[in-house]
Amino acid sequence: MQRFSLIFLSVVLTATTLQSQNNVTIKFSNTSLVTGNEAGRTSFTSNEFIYARAELGKTVKDFFKIENPDDATSPHSLNFTFKMEFTDVKDGKNYTSNFSSGSFIYVKPEDLAKTYINVDIIPDPAVATNVFCLGKSFKGGFFSSTVYNLDLKQYKNNSKLKIAIRLSGFKETYPGSGYTKTDGMPQVTGEFEMTVNHADNDTYKQNSLAADKKIGANGLNLSSLPPIFSNPFKTTDPKLTTAKLAAILKRDYPHRKVLKMALDSDGGQLWLIAKNDFGIPRYRYFNGVLHVAYVEDGVCKVGKVELIENYLGGGKYAALAADYWSQYDRQINCGLVK
Repeated sequence: MQRFSLIFLSVVLTATTLQSQNNVTIKFSNTSLVTGNEAGRTSFTSNEFIYARAELGKTVKDFFKIENPDDATSPHSLNFTFKMEFTDVKDGKNYTSNFSSGSFIYVKPEDLAKTYINVDIIPDPAVATNVFCLGKSFKGGFFSSTVYNLDLKQYKNNSKLKIAIRLSGFKETYPGSGYTKTDGMPQVTGEFEMTVNHADNDTYKQNSLAADKKIGANGLNLSSLPPIFSNPFKTTDPKLTTAKLAAILKRDYPHRKVLKMALDSDGGQLWLIAKNDFGIPRYRYFNGVLHVAYVEDGVCKVGKVELIENYLGGGKYAALAADYWSQYDRQINCGLVK
């Protein structure tokens, strides 16, 4: 963050780390933590960038008990929230906030096997990478960091904000409700202090807007093709040959140019029949999905297609068709589709 000739106290970098309630080491730094061996610090000024790194001792997938596959409609994410102890600028009194319901932070598929997770707290707009969203479905409204929303002038000048962050797994309050709770779920917490300088407020807001713009533009862009493209489900079913699937997609979605396809199935019964309340078949469908990398209007994306055969009556089914193409497909650099 540019200093703009601001006068501030230099803070000596120390090897101080904090322990979460799960005895997981979490570090904070004014530069991105890369190796995990860097020293951490717990004290900052409001004109510095702040990053965090939680060393979990096991993979992100195992620690947070992430099970479901990542896709465009239900991407992997964790709940992120924070609370503060602060001195109010108006009455000079000290207050303590509580952890709110928070927002959600996207977890990339390639990060699941790592034994650490990096979190942007107050990132340099040029290198902001974390995607935050108020909704767990990540269907829009991305931003760079919840902490960037602070208005520094609400707090007493030269006072210290004591900020505790919490990163946790979550589950629905009850199946299908759409509401989530973190009670009893794996979590990691850490604390740091930030000395407030009102002179930093404008720059703080400018950097927040710039970081949000960067994240909003890139959204959930994929950094590589999902693993299924390297290890697709294989079948000898004559209806599921590459040539026939390509012809179906060209017929049903002519405005999308398919670059690569990969079948995905659990290997069980290959075709299932959906029936109405009277037991009459409605359609027969492939027990899995077809992952597709494609280009549309010059933009490369990755999505999923469901395959069905509508019932014609008399025990007969129509030709195989692409019944549904996923919404909110993830963008990817066209050069990565190989």
